[in-house]
Amino acid sequence: MHKFHISIFLAVVLCLINACSSNDFYRENRNETLLAHSYGYGFLPDLSSLKTSALYQRCKAQPTTSSLDVALSLHCTTALLARKDLTPIEVQTALTIYNTATALLFTFRDKEDNLIQVNYTGPSNIFLAQNMTPTDKRLSPLAFGEIGVAAVEHLPNQREDGSSIDDNYPLEGRFSSFSLYVSNIELTGLRIHIELSAKPVASTQYIVYGENQYALRYSPSAAFLALLQNADIHNFSWLGFTTPQEAESRMGVFSIGPLSPTKTPLIMTHGLNSDPLIWRHLTMAILNDAELYKQYQVWHVYYPSGPPPFYNAMRVRAKLRQLKQRLEDETGQTLNEAVFVGHSMGGIISKLLTTQPEQKLWDTTFTAPPEVLLSDDDSTLADVFLFSPVFNSNTVFFLDTPHRGSEVANSIIGTIGSSLISLPFNFKTLFKQFIDKVGVDRLTVAMLPFLQNYGPDSVQVLRPNHPLMNALNTLRVQGSCYSVIGSTGPLTCENAKQCNAISDSVVSYSSAYIQDKKDTRIVLSSHDSFQSPEAIAFIMGKLTHLH
Repeated sequence: MHKFHISIFLAVVLCLINACSSNDFYRENRNETLLAHSYGYGFLPDLSSLKTSALYQRCKAQPTTSSLDVALSLHCTTALLARKDLTPIEVQTALTIYNTATALLFTFRDKEDNLIQVNYTGPSNIFLAQNMTPTDKRLSPLAFGEIGVAAVEHLPNQREDGSSIDDNYPLEGRFSSFSLYVSNIELTGLRIHIELSAKPVASTQYIVYGENQYALRYSPSAAFLALLQNADIHNFSWLGFTTPQEAESRMGVFSIGPLSPTKTPLIMTHGLNSDPLIWRHLTMAILNDAELYKQYQVWHVYYPSGPPPFYNAMRVRAKLRQLKQRLEDETGQTLNEAVFVGHSMGGIISKLLTTQPEQKLWDTTFTAPPEVLLSDDDSTLADVFLFSPVFNSNTVFFLDTPHRGSEVANSIIGTIGSSLISLPFNFKTLFKQFIDKVGVDRLTVAMLPFLQNYGPDSVQVLRPNHPLMNALNTLRVQGSCYSVIGSTGPLTCENAKQCNAISDSVVSYSSAYIQDKKDTRIVLSSHDSFQSPEAIAFIMGKLTHLH
C-alpha cells in the first residue's frame, strides 16, 4: 500500500481509537428580540410610596416591548430588589425580570433612540452566554450567581503589557467570563440615561441595591465553550504524532481560565495521537460545578506524541516548573499540591511527573552511574532519567493507561504507526551527542536495541516489556492515585481469569491495573474513558473529597 494511503488509513483508525476532535461545539442564537424605539418625554415614576407587595405586582405587569418599557422595568426591579421585606419567591421573580431586561438592553445599546440613552462601559468584543446553543448537551454551560447577564469576552493571546504571547494561555486567545448589570438609571432632561456595565468576574462578586447584596452572574464554562469553538489544537494531533517537529510550536501547559495562586492545579494530559480537546466533557463538568470551580484551576497539556513519553515528560516537567515558579513569584505563595489526569500515554507522562525514580530509570539504561557519565552540559538528558516531582503532594487519575504496555503497539497497526513517525531533530541530537560521548558500550543490553539508533519512538516504548516501562511500573506516585479501566464488555470481575479477559480493545485490564491505587473503576469504553459519564462522575466524586 502506498505510504500516503497507509498514513490516511492509520489516521482514521487512530482517530476512532482516540475520539479525534472537531470544533463545531455551539451555534450562535441570533433570534434577538427587537425593541421598539420610544418617543416623547422620558419619565421615571416615584416608587418609594408603594408597599412592597404593590411594587412587586407593578414590576410583574410591566411590559418589555419598547426601549422605554425596558427602562421602566429596570427602574422598577432595582427599586424592588432594594426592599428588605421581600419573600424568596419575590426575589427570584424580580431577579428574572431584571436579568431579562438587562439582556434586552445590551442588544439595544448601540441603537439611536430619542428617549433612552444607554451608556455602555465594557469591551466591544463581548457576547452573551445565553445566545450559545451547544451542539452537544453535555457541553451546556451553566451560570453562577443571581443578578446580571453572563457574557464572554474574547481577546488575542498576549501578556497584560501587550508585549508578547503569553505561553500559559491557549494560543487561540483568552476567553473571559463577564457579567452585565445596570449600575444607574436616572432622568436627565427629557432622556433616560442608563449606565450598563460589563465587569470581568472570575469568582463571586456582589452588587448592592439598598442594603441587599446580590451575587453577579457569570459563566466560566461559557468562556470555555467559546474557546472550544475557536480552538485549532486538534489539527496538531496527527501532526504531533507523525511529524512532531512541525507541531513543536504548540507544545505547552495552558490555563483554562485565569491563573490562580489559591486554586489547586488540575492538570490534564492527553495520549498518543491526541490533543487537549478530548478533555472537553471533564473540563466542562468541573467548570459547571460551583464547589469544584472554587477549588481547582484546569491546566491542559499539549505535547507532540511521536517521541517517547520519558522524553516528553521531561519537557512537560520543565513547562510545569516554569508555570509554578511564575505563580509563586507573582504572589509569594507556594504551590505544594496538584491533581493529574492522564489518558493512555498521558497517564504514563502523569506518573513520570509525580514519582521519585532516584536512579532506577538511569540504571535501567546505562551501565555506569550518573556521576561518572554526566557533565554540566547534560542537564537536559539527565532530567529524562533523574528528576523529582514538580509538586510535593500529588493525586493522579490514570485513564486507560498501559502501565505494562499494549499489545496493539506490537500489532500491524502499531508497526505501521511506528514507521510513520519522524523523530524530531532535537530528540535524536540529544541522545546522539551523549551516546557518541560516553560510548555505545555504556548502554545496558536491554536498552541497546532502542537507543543505538538514537530512538525509540512512542509506539516502540509502549510495547509490552519495554525496560523503562518495566522500571517505571515499580515506582509509586508521590501521593495517591486512582485507576479508571476501560472495557468493551463486562464492567465487573471477581477473579484473575475474569479480570484478565477485560480490555478496551487497546489496553487490557492486566496492563491498566495498579496495585497501590486508592480505588479502581471499570467503565464502558473503547479506549476513550475520558468522555465516559461514569468515569467523569468517578473523578468528580473523588475531587470533591480531596479537600
